[in-house]
Amino acid sequence: MKRILNMRPLGRLLAALGGRGAGRGMPSLAGTWHLVSYELRNGEGEVFYPMGPAARGQIIYDEAGNMSCHLVNPTPPARPSAVADGAAYETRISYDRYSSYFGAYEIDHARQEVHHHVRGASMPHWAGTTVSRCYRFEGSDGLTLSASTGGNDQQAILKWRRVGVR
Repeated sequence: MKRILNMRPLGRLLAALGGRGAGRGMPSLAGTWHLVSYELRNGEGEVFYPMGPAARGQIIYDEAGNMSCHLVNPTPPARPSAVADGAAYETRISYDRYSSYFGAYEIDHARQEVHHHVRGASMPHWAGTTVSRCYRFEGSDGLTLSASTGGNDQQAILKWRRVGVR
């Protein structure tokens, strides 16, 4: 007589201990993270803030392998008084100060990379692509995601803080 084991409780236990794809003793990406800082650094050491120095954002990874990321510049430039077409101005300024995408994710622990398989994005040309980020945990509630972008040894560095469980 064959015995069938119910593996669901074990799966839940493993998820609670380590999260999706987490290595033994390694923190999990699963959860909600708030942006601490977002900067671009070039090969000469110059630092730029694509969403302003006070950028805000949120990235969410769930246990099922889904993710979403939102970035915003909370301090847009002042609206010029001479803007004839307010709707066109609002559309343009919204595009310039907000970026988001969502999809599935995979973790490569050996290379310390997370691969975001983009299903949809505020930048349409990202849909259907894979965006890879190097990750590094800083304690149990800090995360740095980084990637090379463009030429000139430019590096995007995003620091995140885990949101506490309520």
